[in-house]
Order: sequence, then structure tokens, then C-alpha cells
Amino acid sequence: MIRQDESRGAIAYPLTAIRRGRKVGGHTILEVYPEGRGGMARVVRAACVSPGRVDLALKISRVGTHQRYFFAALEREVEILQALDHPGVVRLASISATRTCYKERAVEISGAPWFFGMEALRGSSLESLVRGLGPLTLDLTTWLGAQLAEALLYVHRHGFAHNDVKPDNILFRDVLGVGCAPQPVLIDFGVAARRTRQQQDGSIVYMSPERLQEARHPEPPETAGAADPAKADVWSLGVLIYRMLAGREPFHGISDRSITSAILRMTPASIRGLRPEIPRELEEFVLEGCLAKDPHWRLGTPEVVRFLERIDASGRLERLPHVPGPWRRWRRRA
Repeated sequence: MIRQDESRGAIAYPLTAIRRGRKVGGHTILEVYPEGRGGMARVVRAACVSPGRVDLALKISRVGTHQRYFFAALEREVEILQALDHPGVVRLASISATRTCYKERAVEISGAPWFFGMEALRGSSLESLVRGLGPLTLDLTTWLGAQLAEALLYVHRHGFAHNDVKPDNILFRDVLGVGCAPQPVLIDFGVAARRTRQQQDGSIVYMSPERLQEARHPEPPETAGAADPAKADVWSLGVLIYRMLAGREPFHGISDRSITSAILRMTPASIRGLRPEIPRELEEFVLEGCLAKDPHWRLGTPEVVRFLERIDASGRLERLPHVPGPWRRWRRRA
């Protein structure tokens, strides 16, 4: 039975079409990832029928009344991932005998949706980690923040913005274990775009004020795109670090509208009020450096990386980094 896709009102393939044991191209589905149940695609772990080939993650586009939009988003994601090669960014994987074949059509599924292959990441999501543990330790938070900032810096320097940085879109390369440094990996570049273009899609809780404003009041063509989308990724990273430290997001609401209002107008609660052991410098970095509502006063990705790389395990700075303009007040007090 065909069902109505609640997220977009699109007619989509039924849930039973993507299940364990189903053939997709030259692969057999082993698992449907719970993190991969988005509105535009499904992500599964699959084994190649050819012997000797490793398991892959397959991203399968939805079909239905919006399938051109879904297919275009998938094709754009493949093109972006082809341009990126960094350990903090999920890697494309060939899904056929030819090394350059990254996407195909799943003719076994009604509507023949497009799909492409990626490396299969063995660890859980950051969402699962924070939901299970609550607030993370200072050293783990700053380690993960630094790794993610470096990955974003690489993405930004290659001309793209991720546009949907959130815990569900960060997986660990390997299963977390004692004594092993966790390696977070950015996934889901489905709404990523060139830095010259503002993007309104994404998760509201992690969306920057300027993107929310643009979604509510689109600017005329001659002024659109004035804000750097990379600064929106910095905002999302700030929300993420806040949640790792505090165990909750900085902005709350019972509806999208109330969350949007909080992001645009409210000041987040003090992290130190929830965890007094958090150093003042780290709190100010998050609240003033990353969560400045005006993107022109927000830190850039290079400054975020520079700051996080100079924090020791206690959360204190090893030495004062050079952080220009946006954070002068902190530099005077430090």
C-alpha cells in the first residue's frame, strides 16, 4: 500500500519497500538505520552480492509527487561529496564494478528511486550518545567540538555549507570504547549548498536566526545571500556544544513557531548556572562567540577551530588564541 509522506505531503514508497533482505541493485539490505528515516531518503546498511566487497551505506531517494525534488537533492549530495575528502566527512563509495559509479536506480522498487553508496560507519550517532549520557565531560565535549569544527572548516574552504549540523547527522566511525578517541563524522549533505547561496531547509532547533529570518521574509535578489552560510554552521555547532555541556538545547518551545521566536529573541540560560565547573571562557565562547544572533558578530570557522584546539582537558585555555573583532570583550577580560 502506498502511504502519504507526512513531512511533505508526497506520495512515497511504502515502509515495507525498504526492509532487511530486500535487493537494491547489486546489494542486499542488512539493516535500516533508525537515524536514516528522513523526509527525502532512507539510509540502509547493505552487503554487496559480489564476494570480497565490504558493507556499504546506501541512501535511497523517496519517490512520489515530489520525486524530482528528492532526486535533485540526492544528485546534488553526490556532487558535493565527490568534491570532499576528509576523515570528518562521510566518504562516497562505488556501488558497481566501475570505480566512478556512485549512483544508480533501484529498479527493484516501485518508482525506481535513485540511490548512492557511502562508507558504512560502525558507531552510533551523537544524538544517541547525548540522549543516553546526558551532559558530556569537558574533555569529550571539547574533543568532539574541535573535530567537528575542523571538518566544517574543510567543507567551508571547499566552498560549501552543510546547513543541517545536528546530533542525528553526526555518526562515529567506530563503536565507542574505553581508551579510543571517538571520531565524529558529518553525514547527510542533502541540504548542503554552495556558500554563495542561503538555504532554508534544515532542523529548526539548530537553525541560525538569519536563516529563520530569511525563511520568514525572503530578501529581494539584489540583497539575498549577504550573510555567509558558513556562519550559520557555526551557530549550529554552538547549539550542539551547548547541548553537550548542558544536556539540553539552548532554545525551547512547544511548536516550530515558539522555537523560532526563542531563537530570534531569547538569551540562552547560563551553562555555568547548570554546571558551575564549566570555565567562564568556554561559556562565553559558546554564548557570545558561536551564538551571537548577528552573524557579523559571530566567530568564523577558523577562529572556532583555533579556540577549541587550545583548550586543555579541564576546559581551560592553554594559551590565549588570537580571536579578532567579534569577541573583543572576552579578550579584554581573559
